[in-house]
Amino acid sequence: MKQQSKRVGASAAKGQDKDFLTRANELGEKAGDHFSTLFIRRLKNVREVRLWVVEWALLVAVVFLLTIVQIFWYASSYETTAFAEGGDYTEASLGEVKTMNPLYASTNSEKTIARLLFANLVSPDESGHSGMELAKSVRMDETGKNWTVTLRDNLKWSDGEPITAEDIIYTISLIDDTTANTTILADFSRIKLEKVDDLTVIFHLPSVYNDFVDSLEFPLVPAHILKDVSPALVYEHSFSSEPVGSGPFCYKAIQTGGGNNRYLQMIYLKRNDLYFGGKTKLASFNLRTYDDAAKIVDALNDGIISATAESLPAESVRTRNHRVTLTNGGLYAFMNTKSDILKSTVVRQAIQRGVDMAKLREGLDAMRYLDYPFIESQEPELHYPELPSYSVDEAKKLLGESKLYYDESGQLYGEDGVTANLSLAVRKRQPAQGIAEAFAKQLEELGFEVSLKVFDDTAPNMDFFATVLRPRDYDILFYEVDLGVSADAFVYYSSTQMSGAGWNFSNYSNALVDDALLTARTTLDDELRSLKLNAFLQRWVNEVPAIGIYQSAMDYYYQDNLQIYADNARFTDALDRFRDVKYWASSRSEVKQTP
Repeated sequence: MKQQSKRVGASAAKGQDKDFLTRANELGEKAGDHFSTLFIRRLKNVREVRLWVVEWALLVAVVFLLTIVQIFWYASSYETTAFAEGGDYTEASLGEVKTMNPLYASTNSEKTIARLLFANLVSPDESGHSGMELAKSVRMDETGKNWTVTLRDNLKWSDGEPITAEDIIYTISLIDDTTANTTILADFSRIKLEKVDDLTVIFHLPSVYNDFVDSLEFPLVPAHILKDVSPALVYEHSFSSEPVGSGPFCYKAIQTGGGNNRYLQMIYLKRNDLYFGGKTKLASFNLRTYDDAAKIVDALNDGIISATAESLPAESVRTRNHRVTLTNGGLYAFMNTKSDILKSTVVRQAIQRGVDMAKLREGLDAMRYLDYPFIESQEPELHYPELPSYSVDEAKKLLGESKLYYDESGQLYGEDGVTANLSLAVRKRQPAQGIAEAFAKQLEELGFEVSLKVFDDTAPNMDFFATVLRPRDYDILFYEVDLGVSADAFVYYSSTQMSGAGWNFSNYSNALVDDALLTARTTLDDELRSLKLNAFLQRWVNEVPAIGIYQSAMDYYYQDNLQIYADNARFTDALDRFRDVKYWASSRSEVKQTP
């Protein structure tokens, strides 16, 4: 029975396999017919449209190739060149660097080096107001007599030593020491200093000084190097030739010029990695000093130097890159009121009337005319007195009323019968020298005998400050002075500044002016301050201790492909150009553009 069941099952299975194979064959035949119908039989259609197929294939290939070409062709448009870290920069300046101690800087070259190697306690900011540099804050208390100066945290000298309150105290002691003979204007002799901690010093003033913060615009020098040196010997110390600073760069080496080099010195500076403001883009900054502006022109035209801030004859310079930036300073003709002839106010008034200022200023932009002891934009609310008009006849009339007299030839003589001789002094620098020469000619036309001395302060062993300014060796001095951030003429016209160490180049003394200038800088009452400054202005115009000529400006010539200071920058003096030297650059590299 079981065997029969197996046979029946096997027979059924064979039947099922037969049906499956039959169905598979039928499906294969149908698939073949379907493939033949839809593909094989239609190949002849392809042959009929083969031209279209070829054309489309070629079109796709062309598009593909053009895409590849475009990618390579426009690859450069996805990149650009940008100023990069590295590279060096070389400025040229007039005057030999005899010292790199910033407290003795007098020539343009020395001042440039000082600003690159040393940071100031405070410095003017982009708005032209006092801003912080080494100082983190400067605060006045409610009395106006006590000012607290706090240094930034973690300040370092370039040798790695910390900058502390001791450096502030030492630097000020050096400025105040008459045997040190520094060139810093500030007077701290009546101020008491109190050290609060390593970063804080309180200045106790004898009276209110509302613009005291402006007096703190000076560099610090390291007490840990100089404190044991006699103040009289600081200038000669090795620090002056191998300084340790706090600025964006530090000293590297110096090379003396000569021969075919035609320059005086090449001073090499390197990036100061300890500078509190951060590392500069420039790896190095070099200063090349010269004794003649013509040599600077040649170096600029030959591409030997990157730039210069010296005034050059524009027609001789081939570079098209030239920026002119006004500064808070000006050229004045300072009348030495202690000289035999100019001690007479009437004589000074005659010169004021008899010199044609319009002729002196020919070639200057009218925006640069400077008629008063400070720039009007510093104190726009003041009343500026009208200046006497130019008149040779009125000038000669005034001279006739003085103790001088004319002979028949029109020559002026003094009471002693000696010709009225005026000695004029000016540095060998344009445009000041040209203006002094024109001024001298007009004085001769008034009847004076004039001797004009042009001092080349770039010459070796020539110290203009020591030989001319300190001894007041002139009757009339043509000199550019810095007017600072605020309108404060105290240092130039207070009788307390008449000594050789002071900056009252006119030797001007007037008790009412002394009171006006002192009150203006010591009152917290704005109305009283304006009243006193107006009083000073009136006497300054009437008594003529000086004649304003032009506002200073910095000419900056530079080569192509350099990144320098912003073209809309505001400066109080030419050294403010280094305010953002951290971002200056001379090197470029390829960078990818971001969408």
